[in-house]
Amino acid sequence: MAVRVPFTLEIGHDGNADVVTLAGVIDENSDLSPLVQLGERPIRIHLRGVRRINSYGVRAWMDAIRRIPITTRLSFVHCPPPVVDQCNMVQGFLGHGTLESFYAPMTCAECDEQLDQLFETAACRANGGKLPTTPCPRCGRPMEVDDLEEQYLLFVRDSM
Repeated sequence: MAVRVPFTLEIGHDGNADVVTLAGVIDENSDLSPLVQLGERPIRIHLRGVRRINSYGVRAWMDAIRRIPITTRLSFVHCPPPVVDQCNMVQGFLGHGTLESFYAPMTCAECDEQLDQLFETAACRANGGKLPTTPCPRCGRPMEVDDLEEQYLLFVRDSM
């Protein structure tokens, strides 16, 4: 029997922005309506805890994101690989928002260390659409993205 990962959506405030933190699985049972009910203040959506997004979840997500007024500044931070995958596959996944930071699955060919490393999108753009060098925390050698870097970073180059 599969264990259901609960979905959570929490809203907080940081200065003049609303901070929305999502976690779990975004699917047909996920209530994203609080996103639409936020006012005109900037919205910063923290996605680190998102484990997976199924096709029903993509549809619900797109409906919610499209209903956020275009005048609302919208940014996405700490996007995990499942969110990055959707950004690369689904046109308009972030609506009018910008992806500010994301995690990439990194691996060390020398010692097999694996980790999800946080990157700033602006730093990747400044680096020609590539990930900055990431030293392995175990052996110090450069790590590589555990995916096809060119495909994983499509969203970076598409907005350059």
